[in-house]
Amino acid sequence: MITKPIAIEDVRVLLPGIPARTTRGFLGYCTISLLPFKKGWLLFDTGHYGDRYLLLEALENLKITPQDVTCVVLSHLHYDHCLNLTLFPRATFVLASRELQYAREVMAKQRIDYSIPDMLDSLLQNREIQAFDSELKLGSGIKVFETPGHTPGSVALQIKKTRDIVLCGDAIKNAWEFVLGEPDMVYGSPLAARKSIQRIRNMGEILVPGHDRPFRQKEREIEFIGGTSWSISADLYPREKGSEIFRLGYERRSGDPAESAEKDY
Repeated sequence: MITKPIAIEDVRVLLPGIPARTTRGFLGYCTISLLPFKKGWLLFDTGHYGDRYLLLEALENLKITPQDVTCVVLSHLHYDHCLNLTLFPRATFVLASRELQYAREVMAKQRIDYSIPDMLDSLLQNREIQAFDSELKLGSGIKVFETPGHTPGSVALQIKKTRDIVLCGDAIKNAWEFVLGEPDMVYGSPLAARKSIQRIRNMGEILVPGHDRPFRQKEREIEFIGGTSWSISADLYPREKGSEIFRLGYERRSGDPAESAEKDY
């Protein structure tokens, strides 16, 4: 995994998501992004406990403390996106009213979604929640809007700067979903999910998927921004303890304007 954020104008992609699954299930490592917000910082999604030390390390490298984060936008309430919300005691948490209702229905056993944390009520207790319907303007050029499909109350965030940037959450989890226009792992309406993909396609020049590297789109072609790498190590006897068993790396291609994770795109 890269150790320095991918910079896209004001947005810093602290942890790019990983679009991978195993025979034991989906690797739930989501994209976590940061941008300046009023007198503090806005975080889009928080990851889960396995991300915690990397998230704190990424913030510390930018000389940002969890107390400096004043707004957290939760794309939805699946565990891989929300479990670290407890790290941010001063933040207002922004999410869709429909997502809160959906999560309550799951916890009441009225619907089935095994990715909603059982202890969600405890996580949200005594937090400042700003729930909204349809869309909400958070500041100059910053808008959060509903993207139903993956879950009924999923949301994305649009940042209008020199170019339009959309933090997609799991409305677009990876580049394949963007290219094909077909969603995977839908807990809401498949039709709504396809419409959400199309809406985001029409709104952003630069897209930051929920479980993949950011990319620039032009006429449905994509150009990835920055590089990333990640590996898997394991204690598989009789191999050497902690030996690497898998590595995947995407680095800068010839002509790619994102020369490194340290440069602005």
